[in-house]
Amino acid sequence: MSYYWPGPEHMMWGGSWGWGFGWIFPLFMLLVIGVCVFMMVRMGTGHGHGTTGGSALRILGERFAKGEISKEEFEEKRAILDSHR
Repeated sequence: MSYYWPGPEHMMWGGSWGWGFGWIFPLFMLLVIGVCVFMMVRMGTGHGHGTTGGSALRILGERFAKGEISKEEFEEKRAILDSHR
């Protein structure tokens, strides 16, 4: 029995239609997976062990620079953050 419509291998390898672009989809999928892994690693670097103190210290320094907290309060909170590292 012959079929009028070709199977999936016909689309993948170009077959008689002559497209020949069956390699693009796997390449695109690898690219998407690579971007996802890159983004997960990039987003995960700020949430790892020991980095919370760095961002908290940065925020504390910004608050001190803006004049929101006094020098004594800055030093007190910085000592607390340093003791938790």
